[in-house]
Amino acid sequence: MRAVIISAGTIADYDYIKKLINNDDYIICADGGFSHCLKMGIKPHFLVGDFDSFNGELPCDVETLRLQPEKDYSDTHVAVSLALERGYDELLLLGCTGSRLDHTLSNIGLLEDLRRMGKRAFLVDRCNLMYAAEKHQFIHAAPGTAVSFIPLQPVKGLTLKGFKYPLDNADIDMYRSIWLSNVLEAKVGEVSFDSGVLVVDVYNEEQ
Repeated sequence: MRAVIISAGTIADYDYIKKLINNDDYIICADGGFSHCLKMGIKPHFLVGDFDSFNGELPCDVETLRLQPEKDYSDTHVAVSLALERGYDELLLLGCTGSRLDHTLSNIGLLEDLRRMGKRAFLVDRCNLMYAAEKHQFIHAAPGTAVSFIPLQPVKGLTLKGFKYPLDNADIDMYRSIWLSNVLEAKVGEVSFDSGVLVVDVYNEEQ
């Protein structure tokens, strides 16, 4: 079962994003994400937020949770929590990047929170597909695809196989651009590390 969280960030290509949503997905709009749904002609199953980024009329036939403006967690964070409470094991986060870098970084952090809970979670926009990496995993993408590895905590023992720039048991620090824009050379890339928090960003080669 998959929940789709649509937030108020940037969606630059509605046709592309709409193709990512399946008919049986459970759609939760976080605040201004409802504007994106209206533009895509999609009716959500749940609305949540303080609605400071949506000033239109809310539908009376969609379940809605109105939050106070003064709150501990973002509307997107609450939407993710609602999806978990309703038993969804896979989450697709849309409209979660954009000009508000504070929100973008917070949303990327949610990926690791969800991974630790044993959930599958992906943050997608027109150019990127991001997720928190497991200690050992494989990346399936077309050869030539750009892949970045972004440590949210220092990562120990990173090994990359099948990439243009391989690594063998390397330790990587946060906020270093050297880990950006590797290139997958094989059809399957192998990633492993001993400790830390690592986010994978697979660039959309169709862009």
